[in-house]
Amino acid sequence: MTIDKDSDDWIAKSPATDALIIDGGADLNNTLDPTLEFPTYTRYAVIASCFVIQGLSCGLVHSWGVQQEYLAANVYVGETSKIKTLSYIGTLMYFSLYLWGMLAGWLAEVWSYRKLCFVGIVIMAIGQLLASFCKEPWQLCLTEGVVFGLGIGLVFSPTSTAPARWFTKRRGLATGVAVAGVGVGGLVIAPLTEFLVRETSVEWSLRISAIYIIVLGSIACYFVRVPFQDKTRTLRSFDWHAFGDWRFAIHAWMVFFVTAAYIVPYAFLPEFWVDNGISSQTASVLIAVANVASSVGRVATGFAADYIGVLNSLVLCLAIASISCFVLWPFATGIGVGVVMGLCYGFTAGGYWSLAPLAAGKLFGVDKLASNAGIFYTVSAVGAWLGGPAAGAILSGPGHGTNFIGMSAYVGALWLAALVLAIVNRSLFSKRFFAKI
Repeated sequence: MTIDKDSDDWIAKSPATDALIIDGGADLNNTLDPTLEFPTYTRYAVIASCFVIQGLSCGLVHSWGVQQEYLAANVYVGETSKIKTLSYIGTLMYFSLYLWGMLAGWLAEVWSYRKLCFVGIVIMAIGQLLASFCKEPWQLCLTEGVVFGLGIGLVFSPTSTAPARWFTKRRGLATGVAVAGVGVGGLVIAPLTEFLVRETSVEWSLRISAIYIIVLGSIACYFVRVPFQDKTRTLRSFDWHAFGDWRFAIHAWMVFFVTAAYIVPYAFLPEFWVDNGISSQTASVLIAVANVASSVGRVATGFAADYIGVLNSLVLCLAIASISCFVLWPFATGIGVGVVMGLCYGFTAGGYWSLAPLAAGKLFGVDKLASNAGIFYTVSAVGAWLGGPAAGAILSGPGHGTNFIGMSAYVGALWLAALVLAIVNRSLFSKRFFAKI
């Protein structure tokens, strides 16, 4: 076997390898291990780089609330329409994070993981820099919501899927550590942003973020790569065959239901706790507990997937998330049950994001993992866009008021629907109840 390392992603040139690369459903790890052509540290550098990029992108999304709060309280005081426009920016960021998944996954596979991530990092930095010169909320919608949103959308799918291409026995743990950057990034960047806003201004906090995005992101991008890449595919050769697979459609609907449910507790639990007599400061701590649990859950569920199977772990994760919404949320009116709710929901909801790309690789093969997972991320954008407003409408609807029972039942039902679909796909994959799959 000869290796062409002229580009950032090499292709193993042999008849056996060519056949595996062309076959969209083949799992290369069952036949060859092309990662052996690289130094051992390469795979760990990939995990670290993906961790950093996930932390930068999603951490800045989570920290936008700090800047939004400052602008609403100090710049646009009493201007209701402008404050309302500001509230759309976080939704646009969250929507864009997934919207570009299909494009990003496809470009990563036919072009380059590394180059695509670098383009995304540059766009992220440009978005932050342009936002620092904006004077009106609608301008921030364009720069933060659209430009910066495009950047994070381009890096999210490649960095979520690249680690899985380097591991066989520890694929779940590798992916879990990489996507844990989301939670850690939020825990680090949100306080940093609050400090910068307080000591300088919103404008300079955005400019400084542009600087550390381009510096840290560029360094991290250098190490983002996969052990092989199919150079026979071109920008015109998108594979539409997956859409004819029933398992693919079932998995897509599962993803839709999860993302419609995922953000709702994070957005509305603080209001629920305050409404039940818990102080806003304590409610913030409880949400922080959920965020920490989310980071731990991303690693732990990935680790569990290596031992009990990806699809088994996914079913278990969805079941606990559904139970926490149906059973725990209505009774989480005090700090004790609130902590339990935050821990259970944060752990399992966060763990889903480790298992989602791993399940796609298990069901449809790892050689097209980026493009397949990217399609599912784009489906996630629809769920993310519709889930929150529907929950808000239920909360304010007749007969519900502020008791949140209807909302918790709605979110629990979404997780339950996703659970049923995950069980169906697991059954289609193997009828053996105790099989490690």
